[in-house]
Amino acid sequence: MEEFPRMPTDNSSSIKTGLLTCDLVLPVFNGLTYVKDCIEALLACTGDCSYRLYIIDDASDRYTATFLEQQAATYSHISVLRLPQNQGFVRACNLGIAQGSAPYVVLVNSDVIVTPGWLSRLVRCAESDPSIAAVNPLTNRATHLDIPLALGANFYDMDALLAQRSPRHYPDVVTGVGFCLLLRRAALDQVGVFDEIYGQGYCEDSDLCMRLVAHGYRTVVADDVYVYHKGSASFLDRGTRYRHNRTIFDARWAAEYQRQFRVFRQQNPLQPVRDLFQLPRRWEPLTFLRREGGRQFRRLLKGERLPVVAKDTVRAVLRVPTATRAIVTPETVARFTRPGRLRVTYVLRSLALAGGVLSVIQLVNELILLGVEARLVALRDDGDLAQWKLLTQPILFTSKADLHANFPESDIAVATWWITAPWVADVVRTGRAKQGVYFLQDYESWFFPETDHRRHAWVKDTYNLLPWKIVKSEWLKRMLAQDGFPTYKISLGMDLGVFYPRDRQTHRPLTVLAMTRPETPRRGFPDTVAALRMVKAAMPEVEIVVFGDARASSRIPFVHRNVGVVADRNRLAELYAQADIFLDGSTFQGFGRPALEAMACGAACVLTNVGGVSEYARDGENCLLLPPRQPDRFADAILMLLRNADFRKTLSDGGLRTVQAYCHKREARDTLAYFTSLMEGRVQL
Repeated sequence: MEEFPRMPTDNSSSIKTGLLTCDLVLPVFNGLTYVKDCIEALLACTGDCSYRLYIIDDASDRYTATFLEQQAATYSHISVLRLPQNQGFVRACNLGIAQGSAPYVVLVNSDVIVTPGWLSRLVRCAESDPSIAAVNPLTNRATHLDIPLALGANFYDMDALLAQRSPRHYPDVVTGVGFCLLLRRAALDQVGVFDEIYGQGYCEDSDLCMRLVAHGYRTVVADDVYVYHKGSASFLDRGTRYRHNRTIFDARWAAEYQRQFRVFRQQNPLQPVRDLFQLPRRWEPLTFLRREGGRQFRRLLKGERLPVVAKDTVRAVLRVPTATRAIVTPETVARFTRPGRLRVTYVLRSLALAGGVLSVIQLVNELILLGVEARLVALRDDGDLAQWKLLTQPILFTSKADLHANFPESDIAVATWWITAPWVADVVRTGRAKQGVYFLQDYESWFFPETDHRRHAWVKDTYNLLPWKIVKSEWLKRMLAQDGFPTYKISLGMDLGVFYPRDRQTHRPLTVLAMTRPETPRRGFPDTVAALRMVKAAMPEVEIVVFGDARASSRIPFVHRNVGVVADRNRLAELYAQADIFLDGSTFQGFGRPALEAMACGAACVLTNVGGVSEYARDGENCLLLPPRQPDRFADAILMLLRNADFRKTLSDGGLRTVQAYCHKREARDTLAYFTSLMEGRVQL
């Protein structure tokens, strides 16, 4: 498992001595990737205020539990209470509150990332009036307290601007939200803690705040603090739980809550803060219709049901009268840019649910956490951005001309595909960016048939446009060298807080997992299906699971389970972790990320010996490597592994050792080091 970056173990210089001001309570149930970022931010950003961190591990999986125990062993002001069975979010919060005795207690969700000085500013707000019993920061996602990330801004930028220019009115907000909530302990002693009738959560925070207000206390927002909140990171039954708990809440408070909330909406006390982030807007119905039409059409191509898409299309048409677009210019982006920091802008054609795009988003997120003003720009959004972890708000331009005219001032612009390379070359030529870099994730000319010489040449011509190139494998480096282009290798990074072995289901059948994308060239769809058919014929009890394309089932002539496109990385990791064997029958791989993900989750892998998999794949050590286009040999290898549990474990253990070198945080650090060297003139072609 990835080694988490550790802070110094001596906290005397960063934690004030004397009476503790705050007890921080962090309930955790899995979600390891979010937990890691949350704790790292708490350690880095809370040193200006005395605190103790109480982690309540609500029966997380063994990898998450091990990580939490490592943190408690490293830091003297962190303690972990592990619950033997999952008792629910509300119970975990109450147990955490009971652990300490500081005058303030702060509940922090595990999918929150705090900002520098966040806690001292929350305490300052509470100390401004003894009747204040509950304080929230502002955030990107929290019902009536949210202020969306400004276009081109990250959450650090939002916080920095609020810290400087907020009116600091500390307005009353009726009920607080539990994602990050400071509570006065004396008030809790009077009214009680969360009502555990609310179980896994929803409405328990509103219920507590209504009790506080009924006893004469105030619930406010510290309008000079902003933190990031992913939201909906741990549970899948959110809608059902909310409806159930809202019924309980309404039976107690409906009339009074509605009265107070009407006053809140009429007074609109957060409008002065929201005004700080407003951009000029323009009515553009044609742009709106073009984007919505394209989005709904692509949903149909992906196999979504026609009635659902039609309903959403009608809703979109009804929004045309209010279809305005925020106007982004270099000047508006500069308003939210913290000075003196490296400015890096990644250029995508579209924000699509594709591995290469998700790799770029992951890298941008990590660069932001390292202090870089990293951004994303694209021409369209093909996916549901709300489900992704985005620490910055992407800028969607309407056209290439719009992108060229309004590209944000950057130190480095990064092309991510051959189509975007000319765009980056243009913004460098016009001075919008000081340097241009080509981030190559595949040997892109092989995306087209071998007979398509025109497009092969077209792709290779783009390599001449930008002198600096990053690749992620030795194989890709060699391919570009053969074409006459020097490159710099930075190995791919995976989020090992997502891709790790999970607790396996009991009494499950042996399972073979494969990615099946019939319309994607060089992914070996016919060979994969042929091999899986032979496996199923030889061992009918084996479960065959495929993913990648919901429509592939019509071309798979045997019993199988198709989960389609898997946009949620946690769900994908769970698929890998429940598989005994992962098959990738591709005839070409720029790197072969799916196989490395499967290794990280403990699956034994059967792979083809072509392309970028040579970066990490070792035959007989962490996988079985076979020549492409030989489905009978794929099937023989799979059947041998299904019948030999010891050898499966040997490959699985080898894969787990291999993936330790491919951490996404290491990739971001290496990328930042390269960019810094480039700006300082220390990189040579």
